[in-house]
Amino acid sequence: MRFKLWLTGALMTVTMTGSLALGSEKSAIDVLQPIDIENVICLSHVTYISYDSEDPAILAVGMTCDSNLVISGHSPSNWNVAFTAGLKVRVVFGADTLGSLFGDTLRVVLDTRGLEAGTRKSDWPDSTVIEATIECIMANAAISPSVRLVDLRIEGDRKYRGYGGVRSTRRFRAGPLRREFR
Repeated sequence: MRFKLWLTGALMTVTMTGSLALGSEKSAIDVLQPIDIENVICLSHVTYISYDSEDPAILAVGMTCDSNLVISGHSPSNWNVAFTAGLKVRVVFGADTLGSLFGDTLRVVLDTRGLEAGTRKSDWPDSTVIEATIECIMANAAISPSVRLVDLRIEGDRKYRGYGGVRSTRRFRAGPLRREFR
């Protein structure tokens, strides 16, 4: 009887330990990004591979302004207009016990200082790039049912601060409200 009890305990330990290792396995993260296609910015899905076990929506928000390689013609190119304009996005994390959410709110910072740095490689007006990027941030956050609100803070020039604020993800659950920006 003791042996059966010990064997059951040992199997449970092995099973629980084995499941913890799953957090480091590869997974595909689908990220909505503003893609520069000639005369229009289209919101398009780009797939990244991640080893992170964080909520995919939170990872997607953090990758909104990341560079990408989209195959066009004979070679891959980075077409993420947020990246080429110099925008950066980061998720604000709370204490270890809170993780990335503050209740049902995801705190996000959109750093616009790259727009002023003079290193940008985008011909799009700043306001158009910011609006398209925010649309992607909201749609990416809405993937998670746990994220009901996004508290968006803008860093950089004061003229962009009006784009910040707290927004509901409810209207973005089915995807972005706009898919094209001109």
